[in-house]
Amino acid sequence: MKKISILCSVIVLLSACAIFSGNKHEAKVPRPNILLIVSEDHSPHLSCYGDEVIKTPNLDKIAGNGWLFKNAYVTQSVCSPSRSSILTGLYPHQNGHIGLATQGYQFVGHVRNIYSLLKDAGYRTGMIGKLHLNPASDFPIDYHPIKGPNYEKLDMKRYADYASQFMNASDDPFFLMVNLPDAHWPFQDVVEGRPAMPITAAQVKPFPYIGFDNELIRRYTTSIYNCLLRLDECIGELTASLKSSGKENNTLVIYLSDHGDEMARGKFDIYEVSNKVPFLVSWPGRISKGVRSDALVSAVDIVPTLLEAAGVHERPGKLAGQSLFPLFDNPSVPFREYLFTEKNADQVSLYYPRRAVRDSRYKLIYTLLPDRKNPVAEGYTANTQRAAPLAGSPTLQELEKAPAGIRQAYYSWINPPAIQLYDLHNDPHEFNDLSSNPQYSDVKNRLFNALQNWQIETDDPLRFPEKLKMLTAEHDTMKVSKEMKWQYPGYLYGLK
Repeated sequence: MKKISILCSVIVLLSACAIFSGNKHEAKVPRPNILLIVSEDHSPHLSCYGDEVIKTPNLDKIAGNGWLFKNAYVTQSVCSPSRSSILTGLYPHQNGHIGLATQGYQFVGHVRNIYSLLKDAGYRTGMIGKLHLNPASDFPIDYHPIKGPNYEKLDMKRYADYASQFMNASDDPFFLMVNLPDAHWPFQDVVEGRPAMPITAAQVKPFPYIGFDNELIRRYTTSIYNCLLRLDECIGELTASLKSSGKENNTLVIYLSDHGDEMARGKFDIYEVSNKVPFLVSWPGRISKGVRSDALVSAVDIVPTLLEAAGVHERPGKLAGQSLFPLFDNPSVPFREYLFTEKNADQVSLYYPRRAVRDSRYKLIYTLLPDRKNPVAEGYTANTQRAAPLAGSPTLQELEKAPAGIRQAYYSWINPPAIQLYDLHNDPHEFNDLSSNPQYSDVKNRLFNALQNWQIETDDPLRFPEKLKMLTAEHDTMKVSKEMKWQYPGYLYGLK
C-alpha cells in the first residue's frame, strides 16, 4: 500500500509539472475566456485618459482593474482595414484589406484570423455587431445575433443581453467580440433616453487638434461626448453581464476604438487623432491592476496576445505584432522602438496612400503621392454647405482668419510634402512641421530609414513605384457599384 501511495503521489506531481511547465502564460485548466470590445470612431476622450468634460466610470473601471496604454494605435483610420489588423495581426498592406468592405476591398489570398485560430483550439466563437470584412465566410462565428452596424444606436441593451446568453450557454471557453456603434456617424446626442444627462455645447470647447472654433465644430464635439456617455453605459451593461455569468475572474478583456474621430485631420488620414486610440486590458489575477503604460502598442499586437493567453501555439505565418505579455510581466521592459501606421484607399474617392512612423518622441509622415492634393482634406475644408459627415473642420474661407500656424497646418494637410516631421512632446497635435529644419535632419533620416526597413520587412507592395502607379490608375478609373471588382490582388500580390 505504501508503494502504491508513493506511486500515486509521483503521478500527481508529474501531472502538475506537465500542466504548469513551459511558458507560464500557456493555457491552464480552465482556459481563459476572451472578451474583445471595439467601439467606433473616437479618440481617447475618456475620463481615465484625463478628459475633464465627461465621466466614463465603466471604462475607468476596466482601466483601474488592469492596464491603460497611453500610446496605442490602430494601423489604418477607417473601419474595415483597422479591423482587419485587429483580427489577423497583420497590416492592411499585408492582408490586402486596404479599404472598406462596402466598396469591394477584401482579404487577398488565405489569411488566417483569430476566429479560425481559436475555433480550431476548441473555443466557442461569438460576435455581436458588424463584421465589415470580406469575405465573411473566412470567419467561423458560432453566434452572431446582430450583424448590422446599427448606426442609429437603437435598442443598445440587447448587446449585453445577447452577450449574457452566449457567455452562459456553455462552460467551454469563449471568444466574444462586441462591436458597439458609438461614436460612428451620424452623431446622436440622445437616443432612447441615452445618455440620461447629456452635455451641451456650452460645456465644451473644440478638440485642441482642430485648432479652430465655430458653432458647428462645437456642436459636433458635443455630440461625440454624448456618444461616449452612451457608450460607457453600454460598457457597464456588458461588464455586468460578464460578472453575472460568474466567469469574470477567468476572462481576459480588451477594449479599444477602431480609429479616431471623424473630424478634421482624423478619420481617413494618418495624424495622431486619426490612429491613436484608447486601449485597455484587464485579466483578474493574471495581470497587474492600475498600470498606465507609455509603451508603443499597436492593434497588430492583439492576435499574438490572445494566442498566448489561450495557449495556442499555431502562428499564421509571420505576424506583424508581438504579444503584450512581456510588458505584463515587466512594465519597464523595452517593447517597441518604432511604431508604424498607414493609409491606403479607404474608399475610392479618398484614395491617398501615406505611411507614418513614430518613436518615443518624433513622428514622420511619408506621403506617396505628394504631387496630388489630399482628397480627405479637400472634402473637409471645401465643405461650405456643411453637409455631413465631412464637416468637423474649418473651411478654407474660415481659415483665412485663423492664426498663421494653424492656417499653414491645414494647407499642409491639403498639399502635404513628401515628408513631414513632428515633435510629439512639444507639438502633440502636429501643427509645426520640422521636416525642413536642418537641426532635425538626423532625426528625419533615422525615422525614414526605419520606415523603409519596415516596408521591406512587411513586404509593402507600395514601396515599388510601378505597383503604386497601377493602384493609382485603378482608383482613378474605378466606378463605385455593387458589381465592382478590384484587380489589385493580381498586380500587387501576384494572385489571379
